[in-house]
Amino acid sequence: MKRFDRVTAILLLLQTRSVVTAQFLAQNFEVSERTIYRDIRALETAGVPIGAEPGVGYFLEKSYHLAPVSFSIEEASALLLGEKFLAKSLDVNALADFKQALHKVRAVIDNTDKDRLSSLDDQIQVLPVSSHFPLDGGQLPGASDSHYSADPWLSECRSALLQRQVVDICYLAMSQNQQASDRTIEPIGLFYYNWHWHLIAWCRLRQGYRDFRLDRVRSFTPLKEQFARHSRLTLQQYLNSRKERESLQEVELLFSHQAAKFVEEQRYFFGFIDEEQFQGKVKMRFLTALPEYMARWLLQYTNEVEVLKGDAIKVALKQFSQQLFEHWQK
Repeated sequence: MKRFDRVTAILLLLQTRSVVTAQFLAQNFEVSERTIYRDIRALETAGVPIGAEPGVGYFLEKSYHLAPVSFSIEEASALLLGEKFLAKSLDVNALADFKQALHKVRAVIDNTDKDRLSSLDDQIQVLPVSSHFPLDGGQLPGASDSHYSADPWLSECRSALLQRQVVDICYLAMSQNQQASDRTIEPIGLFYYNWHWHLIAWCRLRQGYRDFRLDRVRSFTPLKEQFARHSRLTLQQYLNSRKERESLQEVELLFSHQAAKFVEEQRYFFGFIDEEQFQGKVKMRFLTALPEYMARWLLQYTNEVEVLKGDAIKVALKQFSQQLFEHWQK
């Protein structure tokens, strides 16, 4: 962060708290306390009345007030991204308060940016997951750090969506034996599911819509070229068509507590939705388009798992079990 931006941010932070310490500011901006002392002196030299109390911290004099705050389109779009998440985790009243705050943000941005922000609203969706949402940098129960906040390029994706920019990416698809490929894409939206952000875009190489998981994108280069937005599907149209193609099936599994310990992060690869305690065991719900693939995964848990819902899973498990029996009888 440049010094001017940091000093401005310190002034905003001082206005949001009654008192702040140099140590807190240093940790927040990842600089030394000596740097914070110099920044505070720069504010004082500029005429900002900052009070200080030894052993307590810095504070703004009550007589000082900042000019009305304005928001950039990047800041407003970041708040919009937060709203999409919070809509799946806050109670009704808290969510209403957050939406009201976001309306106030919209009110103070330029009219052109208002239109762009409204357009972006339709280009971002979050799939409901479970009540275990990791707030304040927390970690998912039983998941590694890589399952959350591991997706780069979010800011760049928002900007490309706002500008309708064509983008060059280098993408590492799991199905290509770790071989990265260069793609030129036309982004239509951001979709969050299975604990990762996915950029949905028209791929000029494949001549079709593709789902690019952001943690597999090795490089992201927006081009000056823009594409006609009306020439492509909306994000909602794409998602509706995908549901029709994949015909997702709901599956309910009942794991013993012992088996549930080993499931942990593997479940996120099979469309995990949520879990609850049920009849002294752990019941988990999934949405899957590949029941046979899921059945192969479940074979390792033998009699430690029971299929409560999902006929296709039961049929596949019986077939695979019979094949295993015949194989080992030889």
